[in-house]
Amino acid sequence: MPQQIIAKELESELMLYETEKDSVHLLNPTARLIYDLYNKGRDLTEIEQEIRKNFRVDDQDLRGDVLRCLEELRRKQLIGIED
Repeated sequence: MPQQIIAKELESELMLYETEKDSVHLLNPTARLIYDLYNKGRDLTEIEQEIRKNFRVDDQDLRGDVLRCLEELRRKQLIGIED
């Protein structure tokens, strides 16, 4: 993670607290799974497979949805994405 982030589980959601910015982010269950899998080093295909296992999703939109979520996490500096 690019900065100090404290994670706290809130039932099915995940709260991320950025200590430097004194900012809180709440991830829904899908975003939480994407965040967790990305931080474990899983690639896009593996993340998609896990989402299919855990949620009812439209395969046609899945890849784009995952990429948008990762981009939003990156934009908020909650994850680092290599170029």
